[in-house]
Amino acid sequence: FLLAGCLAAVAQAGDITGKVTLESTPGSRKVGQTKGSAGYEKGDVPAPSESEVEDVVIYLEGEKLPSTPLTKMSGKNTILQKNKEFLPHVLPVTKGSKVYFRNQDPLPHHVYSVSQPGSFEIVKHGSTVRSQQFDGTGEVEIFCGIHTKMNAYIMVVDSDYFCSPSRAGVYRISGVPAGQYSLWLWHPRLPRPAKKSITVPASGSVNL
Repeated sequence: FLLAGCLAAVAQAGDITGKVTLESTPGSRKVGQTKGSAGYEKGDVPAPSESEVEDVVIYLEGEKLPSTPLTKMSGKNTILQKNKEFLPHVLPVTKGSKVYFRNQDPLPHHVYSVSQPGSFEIVKHGSTVRSQQFDGTGEVEIFCGIHTKMNAYIMVVDSDYFCSPSRAGVYRISGVPAGQYSLWLWHPRLPRPAKKSITVPASGSVNL
């Protein structure tokens, strides 16, 4: 009986798979404004360590999709400051999650955002791990007030069904309940997110 129940539950969920291809090179990364005393840094804004396709966030919206906040620190909700860079450059999390900022540089940072979904400021952020909770959905753009070339994004979504592609552009969202949803594709330097209506079958996968 238990085995039959488990099989029935599995049969009501499908996967979304596919590959993301960037058809053009995104524009220049943004530079922040100093809030500290170090002054502006000179030079070009460096490209992020990861490939641009890894900065894409694919997420689902629809009725009755669960949204589970991350509260304990893990690799899924932590941004490192290392070599005067935020890593990862883009971090997707669910609404209500805490994002932890861990400084691995031998110098302080001044992390801040003026974005509507979650403006905040962490002053003189040294070796101590600090956290910030994000209760609104949408794009949160982050800068360092001391090192103006540091820039990152937190994309806060309202369901547990999201992912970012691999460096090769391949992605998979597994175990999606059967039904109709809006699938969004976001990148920090796209003019606007792309949206597509999809139907997830009770078993098998949808390839996009």
